[in-house]
Amino acid sequence: MATQNVATKKRRAWTTSVFIKQLMAVSGFVFVFFLLFHSYGNLKMFLGAQVYNDYAHWLHEEAFVPIFPHGGFIWVFRAAMALMLVIHLWAAAYTWKRSRRARSTRYVVKKSVTDSYAARTMRMSGVIVLLILIFHIAHFTTVTLPARLSNFGADVTTPYDRMVASFQSPVLVILYAVFVGCACIHVSHGFWSMFQSLGWVRPATRKPLVLLSGLVGLVIFVMFMAPPVAIVTGLIH
Repeated sequence: MATQNVATKKRRAWTTSVFIKQLMAVSGFVFVFFLLFHSYGNLKMFLGAQVYNDYAHWLHEEAFVPIFPHGGFIWVFRAAMALMLVIHLWAAAYTWKRSRRARSTRYVVKKSVTDSYAARTMRMSGVIVLLILIFHIAHFTTVTLPARLSNFGADVTTPYDRMVASFQSPVLVILYAVFVGCACIHVSHGFWSMFQSLGWVRPATRKPLVLLSGLVGLVIFVMFMAPPVAIVTGLIH
């Protein structure tokens, strides 16, 4: 009987809303760190084609050799990010389903207008972020988008060339800005939710953490948009 009670408690611990939110917070933090690293890497465009292409080559072929074989790290990294994505999506779906079930009962705790707006924004921006991810992979990783959209000709063979060719169109830069803006809104709200889920929000820390969450989203937006804007305005050739 005692063993059964312990097992029941363990099952409940794995499905409590607090644990699920913490799971979503940790996986979300991994993505925030990735976005910061990725956007920082894109800034190497300003150092010239050779530097940017060497960075791309190191990342895909030489990173952490000999700990990993040549080209091995990038696949381990992709697998880890895919796992984080599955965890994040599952936690988000579980939380959404649980909140809908709660709203259908008589005894519902009313949330503030701000909380409800933030929750709706997170869902909408989350869907947009997922679409951005699919678009980005098809655009730069697998290069399966139509060549006309990406301006990829026969002479576009390096990562630097692909970046420059992609953002010759102001329309694509504006579309990219909208997508990145939605992603950064999601990151800012998610960063704040992470602090709440981990129990770090206190009266004394509330304002600094709000500012930090907004700053992280702003920094990611600026770093991601700097190369496309420089390309479309002719600062990067």
